[in-house]
Amino acid sequence: MNKMFYSKLAINNIKKNKNTYFPYILSSTVIISLFYILHAISQQVVGGNFFGVGTMSTILNFGVYTEGIFSIIFIFYTNSFLIKQRKKELGLYSVLGMEKKHISRVLLWEVVYSGGISLLIGILSGVLFGRLMFTVLLNILNLSTSIEFSISIKSIITTMILFISTFGLVMLFNIIRTYMTNPIDLIKGDKKGEREPKTKWLMSIVGFIFLGIGYYLSLTIKNPINSINVFFIAIILVIFATYLLFTAGSITCIKILRKNKKFYYNKKHFISVSSMIYRMKQNAVGLTNICILSTAVLLTLSSTISLYVGMEDIMRTRFPYDVMTNYKYDGEENEEIEKLILNNAENYDVNVNDMVNYKRFSTVVYLDENRFTIDEMKFNNKSMEDMYEANLFTLEDYNKYEGKDTVLNKDEILIYTNTGDFDYNSLNIYDKKLKIKDQVEDINFVSGMNIFNTINIIVPDEKVLNELATIISEKEGIENHVYYEYNFNLDGKKDNKIEFVTELNSNLKESIENFESIEDIYTNRDDFLSVYGSLFFIGLFLGTMFMVATVLIIYYKQISEGYEDHDRFVVMQKVGMSKDEVKSTIKSQVLMVFFLPLVTAIIHLMVAFPAVTKILALLNLTNKKLFLGFTGLIILVFVLVYGIVYSWTSRIYYKLVK
Repeated sequence: MNKMFYSKLAINNIKKNKNTYFPYILSSTVIISLFYILHAISQQVVGGNFFGVGTMSTILNFGVYTEGIFSIIFIFYTNSFLIKQRKKELGLYSVLGMEKKHISRVLLWEVVYSGGISLLIGILSGVLFGRLMFTVLLNILNLSTSIEFSISIKSIITTMILFISTFGLVMLFNIIRTYMTNPIDLIKGDKKGEREPKTKWLMSIVGFIFLGIGYYLSLTIKNPINSINVFFIAIILVIFATYLLFTAGSITCIKILRKNKKFYYNKKHFISVSSMIYRMKQNAVGLTNICILSTAVLLTLSSTISLYVGMEDIMRTRFPYDVMTNYKYDGEENEEIEKLILNNAENYDVNVNDMVNYKRFSTVVYLDENRFTIDEMKFNNKSMEDMYEANLFTLEDYNKYEGKDTVLNKDEILIYTNTGDFDYNSLNIYDKKLKIKDQVEDINFVSGMNIFNTINIIVPDEKVLNELATIISEKEGIENHVYYEYNFNLDGKKDNKIEFVTELNSNLKESIENFESIEDIYTNRDDFLSVYGSLFFIGLFLGTMFMVATVLIIYYKQISEGYEDHDRFVVMQKVGMSKDEVKSTIKSQVLMVFFLPLVTAIIHLMVAFPAVTKILALLNLTNKKLFLGFTGLIILVFVLVYGIVYSWTSRIYYKLVK
């Protein structure tokens, strides 16, 4: 045969199968374009010289790797749909005399054309929109930088290597599959699976058990640090459970519905139920992927948008005061500290206000009921929820800044816990037993790490503070240091504030012997922006990619079912079923399965919400109302988009079966 024959045949096949090939090419183009843009931006950022560039580069590189891995999986998965839809066509080629090597050449050219078009347009569109997306990133981060976005040859080469390799593997996979498949099996491939699947009670029960365990783990997480590992385990269990329930549980539920005669022997449900029960096994993977991807879209966008929009709340959680300075306390208050602060403020035309200075001893401890413990065996048996940030303050400082006139005996204390569940009358700080006079609602003048649970302890005086600090230090094997803190807010111009903090840091190091550290909200803002802005940007990219994959899988699922159902509905119309009845049956069938992954994804997200809020607390986002609001908004928008996709794909499905 003429070598160009296979090339022309491949082009004709792509045109003839435009309903399946064009969405595949379009989605591949989008994925390639997104990868190029993200890789190119990561390369541009590496050469930047601005605060937070290292953090931003790390996050962007993480996004590049994530998108690259997902792109490979996505292209292989969508290719499987294409081959599935063309089994009969490829089988006919064999019957008409084409050898497997000839069919392989046709498939080779089809991959060359579809992959080549996707790669060419993807890179061109990436180059075209790359500058725009880089500008978006700079605006998100509020950065003014001299970096100019340019066409990245390295990114073009990397993109070409990744996707040419991917399409090459797809080509190899298709050829191997052709050689290993009997032509008769190809022709009858769409007839397989007609035997009624058995009710798999064991898989269904295991699926419900996995789902219950995953949900339980997510709902019972209490400590942010502990939440990451436990939440990861919960995610794995829920993914397995989702697959098992869509594979076996759905068949079990459909068979239960079939036993309901009033429901089953209804012309609107009869065809849907009898059709679904035969194909649910092969649809399980698609439905599971739609569900998991939908959950990923909702979770990625809601969390990253909340982090970005709530950054001011995050900054105030991390920096309750504009400037926080720390000193080792040597038994005497150094009056020079306040003088230095006020003198520097005057030099840089800023005003100091809301100043607080107090003594604190701080450490991390384990609580065994109402006792501090370092028993290693108990550590191993306890979860991270028993770990507390313990802060000790004097009654003098507490009364001064909280406006109280509380009196304590030598063996009495006040305590505050952010968990609010400390139901004891005493606290044992190792060998020292202290009576709890009262539990206060809050202590406003101090700040914490917001990572662990917190227990703040107000002791009668400085002598008791030093005594308890010594006991804790000896038991835990740490340095015994009570710290003296000077925290305050500033009024004035931003540039003046930054210059003031820089100069104050230098003066404190030179003049105050026991000076430890200074932190401020101004010089750290860019670093926070680089983290949360980059996460937001990556979230938009990954959310878009997951959305494209979700829409395409839904589309191919509808196309696949449409071809499979065509003959069935033709027969039903021949035996007297009207077109309106067919349309009504189609609507019932599509609705029964189309929105099931969406509803399941929303349930997954709602169950994960408490654990995610605790993980976000590690990033200092403690505003649950903000996260809840954006989660609800993202769900609403996603449901709207999902509904549009449903309307579009159901019309295509109807055209195929009528």
